[in-house]
Amino acid sequence: MNSQDHKENIICNWCGQPGWIIWVHGHGQCSVCGINVDECCRGEQCEIHLKEETPDKNTTKKIKDDK
Repeated sequence: MNSQDHKENIICNWCGQPGWIIWVHGHGQCSVCGINVDECCRGEQCEIHLKEETPDKNTTKKIKDDK
């Protein structure tokens, strides 16, 4: 599917023009003025699962990435 097939129609809060969201490097921007209308991470946090080896067994440890 190419990027032209799935357009999200919007009225941009910045320029007030009808357009669509163009997805660039994980964030969405207005097709008319280019302002960022959908941020890439909006505060989501990644959870990383590491395998920790101990002398008697392997365990999985869940840690949070606080970036």
